[in-house]
Amino acid sequence: MIPGRFLWISLLALLCFLFLLQPATMAQSLKERNEVLLEQLQRVHGLSEEQMDSIRTLFRESGYIGQGNPAIAKHPIPPDG
Repeated sequence: MIPGRFLWISLLALLCFLFLLQPATMAQSLKERNEVLLEQLQRVHGLSEEQMDSIRTLFRESGYIGQGNPAIAKHPIPPDG
């Protein structure tokens, strides 16, 4: 096998492996990001625990609801104001 070709195949295999690992690591970070979002939502809007429980149920049952991918999202207004 040509050395350059072996390098490209190895690189492609590594990228595929990293791509397959991504959902597992994002799942935990999605949960953490959602919790921060929910805390901010409660504080800013003065929501009761009962209201927050309803919202948390929606987030939990959805499995993917949240604030988007922060790595690619472009927000017109920064979170701090």
